Amino acid sequence: MASLKSLCVFLALACTLCLPVRAETPWGPEQVRIVVPYPPGTEPDVLARDLGNQLAKRTGKVFVVENKPGANAIIGAGNVAKSAGDGSALLMVDRLALVANPFLYANLPYDWRKELKPVADVGHIDLYVAVRSSLGVNDYKGLMEKARAGRGGINVGTGGNGHVTHLGMAMLAASEGVDFTYVPFKGVAPALTALLGGEVDALMAGGLVMSQQVQSGKIKVLVSGADKRSGFMPEVPTLAEAGGKPGSIPSTVFSVFAPGTMSDALAAHINKEIRMAMDDAALRGNYGKRGVEIRVPAPEQTRAEMERDAAVYGPLIKKLGVTAQ
Repeated sequence: MASLKSLCVFLALACTLCLPVRAETPWGPEQVRIVVPYPPGTEPDVLARDLGNQLAKRTGKVFVVENKPGANAIIGAGNVAKSAGDGSALLMVDRLALVANPFLYANLPYDWRKELKPVADVGHIDLYVAVRSSLGVNDYKGLMEKARAGRGGINVGTGGNGHVTHLGMAMLAASEGVDFTYVPFKGVAPALTALLGGEVDALMAGGLVMSQQVQSGKIKVLVSGADKRSGFMPEVPTLAEAGGKPGSIPSTVFSVFAPGTMSDALAAHINKEIRMAMDDAALRGNYGKRGVEIRVPAPEQTRAEMERDAAVYGPLIKKLGVTAQ
């Protein structure tokens, strides 16, 4: 009897071992919202949709992009910060907006350090400086000379107070010891329209945006913050080549965040899924066409870089006396 019982146990174990192994995943919900705190058609919106499509293929889940624009990303970020940390809600945002907002707004509805957890950086976009052609400036040094000659006389269009296009130009000005006058708009698109119309003198924006408009002859792209020249505009020198201080022009970093209640294990799992999704050739091609460099570091690195940004931009915002619009 004992031997028969042992045989049954052995056969049951053998059958179990023969069953296909099904990997357990901590990412439970079948539908995932990717909240984009910007309008449809903007860079983070397009990146979120491409990423969601690829993650859907990998995981079998349904990914839905929800646009919740407004208040320098506060509306969308607040929505995710108050959501469940089970992986059903993610945020695609320019991470500098999260860093800058506490210095711009007296009462935020969330604390990004506690209520938003970095999951993955997904793309870096290098920024370029352009001027209206009628300004009479042909290169970066010429722009700085003109700024020194007429202190504050260069009107710079920005995507809004505290926007990366504002802080980036302010950081550049500080590195050169010059002053600009900043003219805020509700986004980069209207600021670009103002530059094309001659309403402002200069603008900082992404390479794809600049390359699409330079052919009009209404603007001149003077310099890029990239480490090397871009395929979009290989004739445009880097800041180092133009005689500026390297690192004085930031890049836009679009990152995925989750509610702060998400476990570290789940955040690491989703980070891995995103890294694997980014290996898709079609996705990399789509991102590359838009001037997006794919980098997916560990969540800990993203948080460390954000803390460094806070140490840089917090004092800069205070020095400028910038407040929210």
